[in-house]
Amino acid sequence: MENKTILVLCGAGFATSTVGAKMCEDVCKELGIKGNVQKRPATQGKTAVKQLKPDVILLMAKITLDFGDIPVVNGIPLITGRGKAEVKEALMEAIKKNA
Repeated sequence: MENKTILVLCGAGFATSTVGAKMCEDVCKELGIKGNVQKRPATQGKTAVKQLKPDVILLMAKITLDFGDIPVVNGIPLITGRGKAEVKEALMEAIKKNA
């Protein structure tokens, strides 16, 4: 089974990142991929990218960092519930693209 590292970044690394992490775990399961989902606050974004070398980043807050070639998915709609299907689709595409 393939393993993918997904970094979930949010404002504080607690509540909203938990919502994003759950979505990542569900998508990985659906794709038959072993997901290593890591949650971090936005202030640790650059350090986490260097340490974890994620395959995909899910943003649960407005963050303006440059992550280079790593696919980034906007997960903010998961908080409001509006656009959840679109986030799921974008996440699936980003994970598959990096397969």
